Amino acid sequence: MITLLRWTALLLGVLVVALLATEAALRIYARYVSKRDYLFRFDAQTGWSNAPNFRTTRINAAGEEWSIRTDHNGQRLIAQNPDARRKILILGDSLSFGEGIEIKDRFDVRMLSSLPDARVINTGVSGYGTDQEYVAFRNWRHLLKSGDVVLIILNQSDYSDVLRHRYFGRAKPYFEKVDGAYVLRPPSGGLWERWSDWSRVASVVSRLVEPMAPERVDDPRQSIEIIRLIFGQIRKEVPRGVRIALAHQGTRDFLEPKLGLSSTIFCQFADVCIDLDHVLAADPFHLLPDGHWSASGHAAVARVLLAALDD
Repeated sequence: MITLLRWTALLLGVLVVALLATEAALRIYARYVSKRDYLFRFDAQTGWSNAPNFRTTRINAAGEEWSIRTDHNGQRLIAQNPDARRKILILGDSLSFGEGIEIKDRFDVRMLSSLPDARVINTGVSGYGTDQEYVAFRNWRHLLKSGDVVLIILNQSDYSDVLRHRYFGRAKPYFEKVDGAYVLRPPSGGLWERWSDWSRVASVVSRLVEPMAPERVDDPRQSIEIIRLIFGQIRKEVPRGVRIALAHQGTRDFLEPKLGLSSTIFCQFADVCIDLDHVLAADPFHLLPDGHWSASGHAAVARVLLAALDD
């Protein structure tokens, strides 16, 4: 019996040492090789959010280094006029966050030079779907007043994101149909997500063992139904005098080939509707190899948004 206990204790000790060594190796690899330091933290409402007061550098899909620095809200730090009279609340994902580019090149930062009386609240978080963007909107809508703008960035990935319950090992909110009506469900995550925020081993394991999420949408009709519902809710919930601008991308490569539809089907919920497909297709260098907007792509988007918002 004593020998068995000793061997059990030895085995447990070896396992603990192996886990600690693996954790240390993954952290070193993430920090110095792949340059993928932790950016996200668990969020009970949206599933995850950007870490506050975060600073790191990464390598984008083109092999270029770019930096991230966030404020106390987890939004990328930008210089703004503290006395600005109107606000632009941006709802989006990694495109709005500025994945792969320096903050000075992001579309909203470029726009600010021509909008000296405006303040930007960019809630973009990588991986977000339109459902999570709606939850983020509800957290910021109390700051909106007449004359402000809600700018929604809709792109092709949203059609699959709104069908997911989990993404990259993390739970997310989602809309579920109950008795013919959609109900917003909160993220089902908990202790595991919180542990994944700290442990690289837990983060890797969660991605390996989670159920397969849809990577493609063969028939986006359900996605369209959910997105229409969300935009309708935002339309109802914005204060009087607040304009909604919708910038959409995905018609040319997604909706039109599949259903013969255009993203303009959502324009009824917006005061200003901007098609980004033709803007980004004008130059192949507007996109990084992974599909995110390059610095020139952000510049092109900034120009068309400024023109549309000035009308």
